[in-house]
Amino acid sequence: MEVLHLASWYPNRVHPQLGNFVKRHMASLPSEVNNTVLHAWPDSARKLKRREVLEDATSPIGRELLAYVPGRPPRRWRMERAYTRLCERLEREGYRPDVLHLHIAAEAADAALECAERCSIPLVVSENWTAYHAEHGRTFRAKEERAVQRALQAAALHLPVSEHLGRAMARFAPDVPQQVVPNVVDALFVPPTEPRVKEGPLRLLHVSSMVDDHKNITGMLRAVSAAVEQGADVVLDCHGGAGAGGEELPRYKAQVQALGMQERVTFHGPAAPDAVAAAMGRADAFVLFSRYENLPCVILEAWSTGLPVMATDVGGVSEHLGGRPELGALMGSEDEPALTAAILDRAGRKARGAVLESEAIAAYAAARFTPEAVGAQILEAYRSVLR
Repeated sequence: MEVLHLASWYPNRVHPQLGNFVKRHMASLPSEVNNTVLHAWPDSARKLKRREVLEDATSPIGRELLAYVPGRPPRRWRMERAYTRLCERLEREGYRPDVLHLHIAAEAADAALECAERCSIPLVVSENWTAYHAEHGRTFRAKEERAVQRALQAAALHLPVSEHLGRAMARFAPDVPQQVVPNVVDALFVPPTEPRVKEGPLRLLHVSSMVDDHKNITGMLRAVSAAVEQGADVVLDCHGGAGAGGEELPRYKAQVQALGMQERVTFHGPAAPDAVAAAMGRADAFVLFSRYENLPCVILEAWSTGLPVMATDVGGVSEHLGGRPELGALMGSEDEPALTAAILDRAGRKARGAVLESEAIAAYAAARFTPEAVGAQILEAYRSVLR
């Protein structure tokens, strides 16, 4: 089966981590699928003189054609044109896919729609974008919204990462069928080989962009401090903080000092995936106190290591965490007392020597979020639109 992927987000030389979850979806596909990937991105650093610079390479995923366009206005138009030219290049080579898979209906949306129509093949759309969630202040620009609507309405199938995101997509195209396909967890994230430490303080872990508007770091720190004031022996390790989150780190450190928590909270800065996996192996619980999400990969990664999660009921989180106390604790967004109570409960369990539900948590994740599990779901989606 030949599948052409147009990815508005994809790891590239400007942003090596951009859309890494998109690439993991592609990498999860079984060997009977031959992948060709098209991606375009602006490159401001190199001051490109030509309209685009093309990288054409073969990776373990398949053929990757990445176009870099000048990083000056009109950027969106340049990217859209680059996608169109990439599609035309493949057509001239005689390439004919069976399915066109659009990942993130942004700059690649119109080119994907045009290519699918010219080749008379089904269009499948995967989404992770928080811009669908107007209730959280996320929004499309006018031209983006029109392109998104055209692509979603023309699709044979939508593949949102959560039911919550699927409902938001359905506002644009209510008659298109959907199949929820979660994000893939990297093989690095497995239960630790050494048992977690049973003695000492409850070790909490937080990993994110560290942007307060999104992740509510300040609220999380207040909740941890309240738990300590009520007798919990807790330490918190925070990883992340590139970009805007990094700029906010001095404010978080000042808050920690004002709360008298300098000995209990450590900011480690950005971390590579292997370092995050190692930190999860040492932790007792993971905390994500976000104001909005879709289905965060980091929660799935924590579960894959056998780590219980304390998270807010936003996006698709409750589709897994709701009603499953063995996976952790679910609370409302901004509900600091509920997070404090969850920390006190977990700290009390550790002090009593209660058994951590690691094996059950890791088994739940392995059945749903491994490359094998997710790849089988995507392959079945392709087969369904070709029947």
